[in-house]
Amino acid sequence: MVVQSTTNYDYTGATAGLMDLLRYLNNYPALGTGIERLANQGHNLLGSELPIEFLKYQVGYQINLIGSYPTDTDVVPSAIFVAAFAVLLFVHLGIFIINCSRHHFFWVSIGWVFYCILRCIGFGLRIPFGKDVTRVPTGIASEVLLILPSIVLVSLNLILAQRIFTWRHPVGGSRKLFWGFMITLYIFVLAIIGMTIACAAIPYIYFLSEGVYLSYKKVVQASAVLILAYSLTAISLIGLAYFFKPTRKDENLYTYQPWWIESFSPFYFVKKGAVYEAEETFMKRNHNHRHAIRVIAATHHHYNMVEGLTNQRGDLSHNWSLGLIAITTLFIFVGSLCRLIVCFQDRYTREQSRLCDPVAMYILWGLLEVIINVLYIVGRVDLRFYRPDILPAKVRAIITAQQSIEQSDASSEFDQYSSEEEISDTESSEGFDLTPNVQKEGFVKNAKELESDYDEEFRF
Repeated sequence: MVVQSTTNYDYTGATAGLMDLLRYLNNYPALGTGIERLANQGHNLLGSELPIEFLKYQVGYQINLIGSYPTDTDVVPSAIFVAAFAVLLFVHLGIFIINCSRHHFFWVSIGWVFYCILRCIGFGLRIPFGKDVTRVPTGIASEVLLILPSIVLVSLNLILAQRIFTWRHPVGGSRKLFWGFMITLYIFVLAIIGMTIACAAIPYIYFLSEGVYLSYKKVVQASAVLILAYSLTAISLIGLAYFFKPTRKDENLYTYQPWWIESFSPFYFVKKGAVYEAEETFMKRNHNHRHAIRVIAATHHHYNMVEGLTNQRGDLSHNWSLGLIAITTLFIFVGSLCRLIVCFQDRYTREQSRLCDPVAMYILWGLLEVIINVLYIVGRVDLRFYRPDILPAKVRAIITAQQSIEQSDASSEFDQYSSEEEISDTESSEGFDLTPNVQKEGFVKNAKELESDYDEEFRF
């Protein structure tokens, strides 16, 4: 059954009487709740095809949504964005496969692939729902899968911002306290997602009283506020990274940057096997180098690098990286803000504002997010935000000598006698009568004394 239009929500008195009868039969629930059960009851009373008047009344008293409830006019734009996100999905997946073939593993790309899948399904489900608004489970799934991808996108942005923070503050960014806070934040967001899905879906499935329905709407409003605040976490973390200057500990700490990345060009890919070549060099390095903090690539830094920079590497500036996160955060924030406004308007669909028009939703969750993904691809975030993999166990297990800035006692004695020998050579050249054999005997004698002092330590 194709519903030609449900945008005109006028209804007759007979329709209102029938709907009131159904409400009284179901213990007179709040308007807008239990639409799935009402649709089933309507099919039992009136057959497989419900009259348009029935649909006008029921859709008109549903809670307003950003994008509203689809009609047959939403089929074409939904199909366009399904195709657009499918193309982006294959591009993200293709870049990930090429990188993996070169042993360059940027696992955040899998997150973008998952995000594009959600967007394709969300817009795809809007097509059958627009043809028949009585498919309530399809509509619920479509609504959830249109809200969820924006939260996933914010989480991926936050991961990128976290890597910039660790690059600028390797000491603070590698502490267990910081990681514990970030993991707790992600878990909290998962709880918000679960709360949003439950409170948004239940009123469509079950009949609720006025008080309970109001409570569910307040929970959805609260989750919208939290999601809006969460959308700003990435830019806030970058702000903290640059508000606080790197400390002396950051400057003195060894970091492990992917020095084999030579460019952030859209068509550049790392040399095949360059990662393994870099890992093999750690076999010859000091033990503390093998436990250096892994950070993203950059030529401007405030701390010691394990590998020196080369002239072939180019200027890998992170100004564009900061711009990418700022622009994408702004686009996501605008979408979250508009959804928040719609939630707090708390109107029936028949009284909805212009923000609930489908065109607004296609711009906020369609066009702007397509631009975000294009920026990710062209800006090569898989290179800009790549952090080297942890070194293999065979490399980390090697224990080598540590370099020390302290001078050992034996070395001091040797330097002392070397300087005396130089003085002796100078004095003999000036005419003083010195016997070289005496000096050699004295050096050997003192060397034996050193050996006797430390022979207990080196005896097995």
